[in-house]
Amino acid sequence: MSNHSLPDGARYSFMGLFRFVFPVALLFIGAALLAQGFKHWNTSRQLVSSSLVAEGTVIRNAAYLSPKVGKASSLAHFPEVRFTTKEGAEVKFVSRVTSRAEQYQPGDKVKVLYKESQPDDAVIGSFQALWAIAIIFTGAGLMVVLFASWFYRKALRGWEKEDSEEQGSKAE
Repeated sequence: MSNHSLPDGARYSFMGLFRFVFPVALLFIGAALLAQGFKHWNTSRQLVSSSLVAEGTVIRNAAYLSPKVGKASSLAHFPEVRFTTKEGAEVKFVSRVTSRAEQYQPGDKVKVLYKESQPDDAVIGSFQALWAIAIIFTGAGLMVVLFASWFYRKALRGWEKEDSEEQGSKAE
C-alpha cells in the first residue's frame, strides 16, 4: 500500500509513533543503566576512600550450584577469606563476587577492605570486585543511549525525506 492512498496524517500514525517511542524508551533504559553504573561507581569509590585495609588469606573456594534457566547448572566459586581487623579480631567472609576456580587458591594473600563498624561486610579489594559492575552498567548504558540517538537521528531524516517528497508531490 502506498503512502499516497492513506488519508492525510495517517501514514505517520504507526511508524511515526514507533520512530518517536522506540528511541525515547531506549533513552530511558540507557539512562537507568547509566544511573546504576554511577551508583555502583560511587559506592565503590566511597568504599575505597572510607574503608580500612587488611591483608587476608583465602581459606577455600566456596562452590555453589548456580541454576541456569533452560540449561544445566554450573558451579559458581566464591572465595572465602580470613583476615584480622586492626583491633585483633579474626573475621571470615565469603566474597559476594564470583570468580573462576583457579583465580584464588587456598593460601593466596588478598587485599581486604572493611568498615571498622562492619568487618563482616568486607570485600576483596580487587578491580573485579570493586569496579567491574560499574563499568558494565555504564558501558551498556552508553551504548544504549548512543544507539537511541542514532535511531532518533535516522527517524528525523526519514521524516524530513517524507516531508520533502510530500511537498514535491503537492507541487505537481
